[in-house]
Amino acid sequence: MELLITFAIISYIIYLRYYADLRTSADKERSLLQPGIDLYNTNQLDRAMQYFSQRIEEQPRLSVAYLYRARCLRELGDSDAALADLQTGASYDNSVADIHLETGRILYDRRAFDAAFSAFDQAVFYAKGQDPMAYYWRGLARQQLGQAEEAQLDAERATTLEHAQSVGNVPGQEPQPSAFLDRRLAINALFVLLHSVVLLYVVKQSPVIHWPYLMASISAAAIGFAEPRRGWLLALLQASALLIGYYGFTDQPAQSGQKELEAFNLFGSVGLTFVGSFIGSILKRSMISH
Repeated sequence: MELLITFAIISYIIYLRYYADLRTSADKERSLLQPGIDLYNTNQLDRAMQYFSQRIEEQPRLSVAYLYRARCLRELGDSDAALADLQTGASYDNSVADIHLETGRILYDRRAFDAAFSAFDQAVFYAKGQDPMAYYWRGLARQQLGQAEEAQLDAERATTLEHAQSVGNVPGQEPQPSAFLDRRLAINALFVLLHSVVLLYVVKQSPVIHWPYLMASISAAAIGFAEPRRGWLLALLQASALLIGYYGFTDQPAQSGQKELEAFNLFGSVGLTFVGSFIGSILKRSMISH
């Protein structure tokens, strides 16, 4: 029993560390680097440069830090250094569309239109066809390369995307029934169901109440931490899975003492599921706000 609980707790830690957050590496880096990005967006280029240089010194594989330092360098007139930073950033993460877009802009300014077109084409690809600026600049490069018809199509696509994004409807993406329901929630729900099976086993087999209570508290806190906005839905799923699994798929004990113990384990775990998920969501929101 102790080994099973230990395994379950370790699996929750691994889950929260590697799988609960489905953002890309670049998205996570942008969140980490937001103070510097704010400096860049408010045109405090010197302070932004210092910020990104310091972050690169601390963590030299942050591709987004190279991207924004390159943007600062380009606006300060040092395109050679900017291009070097972009190449370094791409060597760590080649899937960041903005790195290719910025590279193309520098090459376009240098009238290296073939190379610029290639960079803009990569930007379109890695942005999954949803960045209007990538189409806009690729259209400009195509104009310089004498591809008038293709350039017009890119310009129209850029205009369409800009309009669609302004009203929150991007063409080329499958319509979603609700932003509340997504792939991340589905994966989290599957994980909750798997651990509900383990928790139900602990409820049935534990000779004391503290083991299922401990596991229920930890799993519920993980639910709230992973889904601070939708944790209540996952908590409801876990509670329902426990009750349905217990009364629908397990044998009820004949001895009254064992029956009472299992009832304490079951309903205590259900109650702790809701309390723990609420506490976990509070902790996550507190971390986000700070």
